[in-house]
Amino acid sequence: QQSYDKYACWCEETLARKAKDISDETALIEELQILILKLNAGVATHDAEVKQLEKEIAKNLAEQNEARSIRDGAFAEYDTKKTESEQCIGALEAATKALTGAGAGKFLQTSYNQAQLYSVVAGIRMALEQPVASQKLSSSDVEVVRHFLEHPGDFAGQRAAGVSAAQTANNPFGDYAPQSTQIQGILKGMYDTFASDLEKANAKEADSQK
Repeated sequence: QQSYDKYACWCEETLARKAKDISDETALIEELQILILKLNAGVATHDAEVKQLEKEIAKNLAEQNEARSIRDGAFAEYDTKKTESEQCIGALEAATKALTGAGAGKFLQTSYNQAQLYSVVAGIRMALEQPVASQKLSSSDVEVVRHFLEHPGDFAGQRAAGVSAAQTANNPFGDYAPQSTQIQGILKGMYDTFASDLEKANAKEADSQK
């Protein structure tokens, strides 16, 4: 009987322990199932977030490409304007120096000096065609510049050797050119305008590169 009682006690304790273990494991399974559901929901949420981030990244890359394209276009426009402005500034400076020499009464005494004056005409014509010049010059100044482009010798200050009397008669300013000072002033004004405009463009480009 004593052995039986001992065995019966062991069975009861074992069954109670096993029942508790089963209960605990069952509760743990339920907790894990709830956790799995939460994690699955989190995975779905993260998947949605990942897809949204991928869309935003793609959009950001497209915007960067567009901005880069716009920037490249702006730089190309600036570079073209810079080159043209520098050419115009050089031509205006050369023309002003040429006319200053002509005003001394010696400039057109040689064919070389005559060629030097006529060589600046193409550059001045290009400068006159630029919007920055046409917006600043008055209509009367434009006419003076156009006359200079057609007949630069009329502004030389002294008739060149070999110029005929008929050519002199066609000069509205006479054998001597009192308008030499006027055209120098106009060209100097154009020079200052181009230089100022180029300086602003350079500053704007420098800011764009920051």
